[in-house]
Amino acid sequence: MTTPPRRPDASMTLITSMLERPLDPGYAAAADLREKAGLPRATGLRSPALIIFALIIGTLVGIAAIQLRGGDTTKQRTRTSLIDRIEKQQEVADARAVQASALRAQISGLDAETLRDVSEELAQSVERLSLVAGAVPVRGPGFVVTLDDAPRADSDGNNFEPRANTEDADGTVFARDLQILTNSLWEAGAEAVSVNGQRLTSTASIRFAGQAILVDYRPLKRPYVVTAIGDPGKMPATFADGNGGTYLSTLKSSFGIRVETAVRKEVTIPASATLGTRVAQPADKVKDAATPSPEGDSS
Repeated sequence: MTTPPRRPDASMTLITSMLERPLDPGYAAAADLREKAGLPRATGLRSPALIIFALIIGTLVGIAAIQLRGGDTTKQRTRTSLIDRIEKQQEVADARAVQASALRAQISGLDAETLRDVSEELAQSVERLSLVAGAVPVRGPGFVVTLDDAPRADSDGNNFEPRANTEDADGTVFARDLQILTNSLWEAGAEAVSVNGQRLTSTASIRFAGQAILVDYRPLKRPYVVTAIGDPGKMPATFADGNGGTYLSTLKSSFGIRVETAVRKEVTIPASATLGTRVAQPADKVKDAATPSPEGDSS
């Protein structure tokens, strides 16, 4: 008796049955019952319930998309409104700062007249100390250094936009750059220094907060203009030969930061807006102290 040849796939009965009968027997029986009842074997994709379900899902997705987009729009409007309010308040603060500076100048003039009535020597001493402390504006020959962020190049190599303080911050001017620059100007013989019109004194500070550089808690805008008053024949050369000149050359050649220097015949540096009187005494006491005691007075 001849044995029938064995099928090559005899050991794969499960896979063979899945390929030959992909429909589960239970689903096949249900399809047969639907066919005997005169209905189609499968409901298909045109079932009214399926269409209604798809419409409901589409409507919900559309509503969710509109709500998400509306939220972004609301955030953008809120951000724009806050920026406008900040800019308006900054304008008000700047105007009041100018007014305060004018009033401070009037007060200084009246103080000087009062002190001259008391003692000319005392008036000169106060005037000298006010100049050193930054309490009065100064004017004279100056040296101006301007720093700005490096420009960012597009695909064609054209510089069109300054590089922002993001991941690629090599071309950004930092607070430490202005600190080194101003300290170098003091070393070169500067008598008064300001950054974007903000007078630097012994109590002033240059800080970095987020993406803004602050001088006495007032934010600065690019470009950063550093103005120094000093001997025009010595200060620029001393600065260029010292640490300041070397540092500016490094910023320009290695990081692309834009640097400009200029010698001016006359510049004006305003008084500091943050100075205040901490210790004072009535003028009559000062006058009494300055008047020598008569002979024989043992008091």
